Amino acid sequence: MNLLRLATPMLLLGAFALPPAEAASFDCSKAETPFEKAICETPDLSRADEILAKSFATATGGLTKASVNLMRTDQRNWLDFAQRACTDNAEPMTSDSYGEQGTSCLIDVFKTRSTALEQSRMLGGHRFLVQGYYGALPDPNEAEDPDSYWKVARHELSYPLLDEDDSLAEAFNSYMSERVEGLKKSGNPEQGEGFDNSADTSHSVEVKEVAGTNRITLEATTYWFGHGAAHGNYTISYLHYYVPEEREVIASDLFTGAAWSETLVDATWEQLQLQHGEWLMVEDKSDIAELVVDPTRWDISNDYGLVIQFQPYEVSAYAYGAPTVSIPWDKLDAIKAETQEAVRFGY
Repeated sequence: MNLLRLATPMLLLGAFALPPAEAASFDCSKAETPFEKAICETPDLSRADEILAKSFATATGGLTKASVNLMRTDQRNWLDFAQRACTDNAEPMTSDSYGEQGTSCLIDVFKTRSTALEQSRMLGGHRFLVQGYYGALPDPNEAEDPDSYWKVARHELSYPLLDEDDSLAEAFNSYMSERVEGLKKSGNPEQGEGFDNSADTSHSVEVKEVAGTNRITLEATTYWFGHGAAHGNYTISYLHYYVPEEREVIASDLFTGAAWSETLVDATWEQLQLQHGEWLMVEDKSDIAELVVDPTRWDISNDYGLVIQFQPYEVSAYAYGAPTVSIPWDKLDAIKAETQEAVRFGY
């Protein structure tokens, strides 16, 4: 079946003018490919497809025509990825049928997409939409193992843009595109060039807070799993967009003085001892100095304190997770910059 013909009724327009007995978001009597048949024949996948169709219809509501077109194109790209992600060779299946492992994989891929589409919404007076980047390629190390769970390396990235009729859109979207380039791999995702063919990756950039008229904060989560590894790993970071100057927030927007970094490191080290003492694997504040002064580690949305984000393995064992410390703002008054409140509260 032609990809565009499949994409339009099933996932792009979210058509629900179907008989009550129909289980999927499209007419199953017209299902032709193994992908379509799997959706119709697997109740959990059929339900995931219905939810996805509604998620997409909701995600495009209220957008300008240009932004709707962007999201439709992105959905077509995702659909191409979905048809490749759960096969044995990263190519759309043309015969046979998906087994239990394949349908379970598809359910996961559909649910992940629905979650990403939930970020297309109004927040703080701004209409955000979602864009993505996808890749699927065969893992040559797993090709000969018929029981392998990792025959295909899957790569997904989702991130927000502003609808074009928002006055901030051009500058914010340019900033977002530059930032996303750091998460993307070079090359053509359809050909798999530039992607790791022996690992799965998932990058999610979501709007965490719109603070007044001055700041938009994004939370970026990255997860990767090397095929055959005992477990995956992940990172959490923050991107703070400073609206008045159309740029990312820098340290001097919040702190000032020749010794600001030393003061912040000292305060963080003290809180680490208090909050995570017995779990720490670092022995001296010099072990965390470079991490603490990085603004992408700072969650500034907490009214009571500056939250410093550490990643797994940095200060404690993996099983302990990605620990944070919270430093009361009043403990940092001595290094407070004049612009701090404008950045924190957005006015």
